[in-house]
Amino acid sequence: DRRFNIVATRQYEGGVARTISGGMTHILRSLGMPDSQIDTDTLDHLESTYWTPRGEFFDLSAEKSGTSALELLQMAAQAGMGYFLLDESVCSAGREGVKSWRGGISPQRQLEQLTTAFTAPGPDDFDGVDVTYIDEVTWAAETVECRLPGADLPRKVETFDLQGVGTRDRAYRIGMRRLMKHQGQRLTYTTKTEMMGLVYQYGERVKLFDDIPGSSTTSAIIDSARLDGTNVLIEVGEYLDWSLPEPRVLIRFQDGRLSPVIVPTRVDDHRLTIPASSLPAEHSFSTWVMNDPSIDPPELIFCDSTREGYDVVLTELTPSDDGTVDIAALQYDPDFYQYDDATAP
Repeated sequence: DRRFNIVATRQYEGGVARTISGGMTHILRSLGMPDSQIDTDTLDHLESTYWTPRGEFFDLSAEKSGTSALELLQMAAQAGMGYFLLDESVCSAGREGVKSWRGGISPQRQLEQLTTAFTAPGPDDFDGVDVTYIDEVTWAAETVECRLPGADLPRKVETFDLQGVGTRDRAYRIGMRRLMKHQGQRLTYTTKTEMMGLVYQYGERVKLFDDIPGSSTTSAIIDSARLDGTNVLIEVGEYLDWSLPEPRVLIRFQDGRLSPVIVPTRVDDHRLTIPASSLPAEHSFSTWVMNDPSIDPPELIFCDSTREGYDVVLTELTPSDDGTVDIAALQYDPDFYQYDDATAP
């Protein structure tokens, strides 16, 4: 008997074997996609920053037909704890997890009032997740149980089939993400903007703001701004309530990006200063375009230190024929990702 077993690993022409970026690039090129429509810069960045250093590979044994290319791309991105993106005919990917906010959408930019929906905890909520995966050593189906501390006997368990991941720890981490969201992701948000909403992408973290009475948040177009020594002197037409506990500000820049939280200094009811050094280098005061009717000035978000908008992850950006964009988002909480480096029990 001269038979023997082998495990064959596909060698990619455009990437290292087993890598997520190499797998995604191979799938796209096999579809005839030109390199100009593949976001290799982002894929390479994700590979070198997250996937390879963390030992995250795409190990899929394609044993059945009928799987679409889109499903394969989604599987590959999911193996890297991320998602597949198609943005302006360019194929890319993003990584979900703890991240800083990219932008903000204030009432000044909302065509409809921000709506928040809350889902109350109930008996039908999953309080356990069982993840089935193919072990990279035995090539047998294995199951890892994902449970919260003290909840070893869950009432309702989700069964999740994970493709392309071959280690118990990685399957556990992805399963715990799902479980944490089942337990804690209760808020959804919807609003409508003009076409400016398309400066953002699916999966990005942004802040949403409202200015309903009692919200302690004021958003206003910056009427004038100038350098005053090492500070930026800002004036707005709206009244600023300095009686708020520990007032804070954020600047929404003209490209839709949002500054970090900044501690302002009061000048009067309509003016304040912020340190020029508190602005990101790419959005320093010298980049602000003021007194140009073709572009709106930056915006000031004025709030207290306990309420700096709603942290969300964008899930839908749907442009309409009338030039508006419907936006839907889910609650963002870094606690959802607290098991991203965990070891399976």
